[in-house]
Amino acid sequence: MFSAFLCTRPRRPRLLAALLGGCAGATVFLWLYGAAVLNPGWDAWILNGYDEWDVQQHYAGWLLFRNSHWSFPLGLADTLAVPDGTVISYTDSLPWVSIFFKLLRGVLPATFQWFGLYTLLCFCLQGAAGALLCSRGVRTRAGAVCLPLLTGALFACLPTLWERAFRHVALASQWLFLLALYALLEERSALRRLGRPGAWRWAFPVLAFGAVGIHPYFLPPVMVCALLAALDRGRLTRAWRGGALDFALSLAAALAGGVLCGAIGGDSGLSRHGYGEISMNLNALWNPSSRGGYTWSRLLPALPQQSGQYDGFNYLGLGVLVLLAAALALAAAALVRRPAAVRGWWGRNWPTAAACAFLAAFAVSNTVTLNEFSFTIPLPGWLLELCGIFRSSGRMFYLVAACMLVWAVYTLRGALAGPRGEAAACLLLAAVLAVQLWDLSAAAAQKRAMLRSDTAINATVVNDPQTAALGVGHTRLLAAGDVREDRLRLLAILAGKQGLATNLDIAVSGSRTGAAESRADTAALLQSGRYDPGTVYVTTDGGVWESWQQIFAGDPALTFFVADSCYFMVPLTG
Repeated sequence: MFSAFLCTRPRRPRLLAALLGGCAGATVFLWLYGAAVLNPGWDAWILNGYDEWDVQQHYAGWLLFRNSHWSFPLGLADTLAVPDGTVISYTDSLPWVSIFFKLLRGVLPATFQWFGLYTLLCFCLQGAAGALLCSRGVRTRAGAVCLPLLTGALFACLPTLWERAFRHVALASQWLFLLALYALLEERSALRRLGRPGAWRWAFPVLAFGAVGIHPYFLPPVMVCALLAALDRGRLTRAWRGGALDFALSLAAALAGGVLCGAIGGDSGLSRHGYGEISMNLNALWNPSSRGGYTWSRLLPALPQQSGQYDGFNYLGLGVLVLLAAALALAAAALVRRPAAVRGWWGRNWPTAAACAFLAAFAVSNTVTLNEFSFTIPLPGWLLELCGIFRSSGRMFYLVAACMLVWAVYTLRGALAGPRGEAAACLLLAAVLAVQLWDLSAAAAQKRAMLRSDTAINATVVNDPQTAALGVGHTRLLAAGDVREDRLRLLAILAGKQGLATNLDIAVSGSRTGAAESRADTAALLQSGRYDPGTVYVTTDGGVWESWQQIFAGDPALTFFVADSCYFMVPLTG
């Protein structure tokens, strides 16, 4: 009976592969982070920060957006950076996810963080997409079960996913371009088999619409896959006009999504300048060095790189590196034994290879760096300005790395063709996964330790007893003048949790001169001896706070206190 089970192909191989890969991704997540972060009511780990303080910015954006009025664009938070407000694309708070939960705000508990749940979903979808990509064309039941589990786990163990998760939650959404890559392969197969497009061509506009409202950096790799699918339709069926219309539809979906959520439009330019400063070092694939001080490899040493290149982290892991080395050796052998077959492969896949070369070159940037050595290729100013839209260029290599891994798995499967080939491939992939897990195990232990539910929680202005009831009788928390960078996000979280609008500005880009003017006007108002009874005032300048006490000395309607180096003046209510 057992042998019959192994030799019978499943009726729904795609569904089975996705489910098994998703389960593998979920298992990796729970091993890596535990279940504590899945509790929406536990946000103490966010107050502690994670690697750096970006997660506090993302959380503050969600909290203030949750309290905001519905308006257009849908991602506008009018309770943040008042009086103008700002769109939460600029706070990296995943607009589509935030909009979804804002729809449910009437039934959500007072404290609700969805970052743990969403990251679990990312791991599940990463595993599912990896399994779908690598288990196409399985021939045996053993392959249909083992390949999705192993490749799903392998994709969920890519260090680029681990490095982004919770430090920059939106950039853990790498399943977007993985599904786009799978849709590309399925469309190519349909074009060759049927001579016409298949249903997967509709995935590109959907994924483009989703990417622009999750993180705009994932729009280029999704659109690259859409472009390759359009080129395939032209090359394979001579329907160039149809391919162009397909690509135009994806572009239109991206534009519509961007305008709807606020990622596109507004009064700020798209370029942030600095292209070439936050790029990928040429040693990135084998350099286990990132922000946070993690031990990304038990074997390979951290290599030097330029200061901004921590964001170009693209370490593949020792297991994947071994797999790629084996695949290169097998490909070289195939070139000697079957040159015609290799030429045929290049004939079919040269557009994808060219796209990967372009993305890799963009990731490296015009400032080419190997370890600490670098040289700059001059580019015209307009081109640098254009590239500055995606100045953190190292992220563009994520799709290239995924293509490399998929190619390596298929090269291994092709070399082991035959009745027992899939079983042998599964055994070798299990060894690769074991090496990958061993190599990353120290980093996994460090991450688990950071997110234990019994970890000591930092005392911050958010959880200070004196700030627990600031929202009672007040509608705004206004900062007077500049605010210390290390308190800015925590004060924004405090405003969000207390239901207060604020003139604090935590967005990474966008023009919000109104918020800066509001902070200056607030300082001038208080210096003139006036205040609004419905507003809580804060500064991080002790001298300014002391001047408030002198100006308003004897006013029984005011109370003054200090919490976590933040200085408050609070009108009493009721």
